[in-house]
Amino acid sequence: MTGAAATVILGLVGHAITGETFINSLEQQAQTEIAARGLDGARVSLGRDPLSRAAVLDGEVGEQAKQEAMAMVMTIPGISSASWQDEHAIAAADSDDPGNAVPAAASQDKIAKCQKDVDAIIAANSISFRSGSAYLSLDTRKILDQIAESLQSCDGLSVVVEGHTDTNGNRAVNRDMSQERADRIKAGLIERGVKESLISAKGYGSSRPRATGSGAAADAQNRRIEFRIGAAQDDAQSQQES
Repeated sequence: MTGAAATVILGLVGHAITGETFINSLEQQAQTEIAARGLDGARVSLGRDPLSRAAVLDGEVGEQAKQEAMAMVMTIPGISSASWQDEHAIAAADSDDPGNAVPAAASQDKIAKCQKDVDAIIAANSISFRSGSAYLSLDTRKILDQIAESLQSCDGLSVVVEGHTDTNGNRAVNRDMSQERADRIKAGLIERGVKESLISAKGYGSSRPRATGSGAAADAQNRRIEFRIGAAQDDAQSQQES
């Protein structure tokens, strides 16, 4: 009996350690992805007692950044839900109709799905430009065909096109080039049916590198176009950022 009990206890301890390791890895991955998007003011935590795959975010960021951070977190396999600390509970307490929370949840699901679909296209097809150029190659135009088609199911959501460069060269030149490239991508999507009122473009130059260090591998990761999907009510703010 003693041996059997010890085996059970060891099994439970082993399961707890594995579970906590898994939760830690989800939390770290979520924080890394948020930082890669430039949303450094947002923080992610998952429950430890008990262990939970429900992500709770907090931090001093704007409303659009909140929506983007939650959408990004929801694209990570293994995370079951995402919410902003305290806000949902306050909204439910202030509402005469608890059913009013359903559209907000549905909107978050839609944002997360659209973000995940676009990210999958970008992961499988690299958008690239000639050195010092914003010319859209035939391959890039084909990728835009896929993205535009994917965004058809995201009607009513805002889309921000982000341009990023590597750290080589003049910072001001890099910023201008990244803006021009983002503008070209935006124009290409509008040509393919994405509503102009719902899309904006922002060039960050080399200010938000994804990879540290120098060399071809890091440069390739940092030269990129990214897309951020957000709630429609953030359109005005998105346009101001462009």
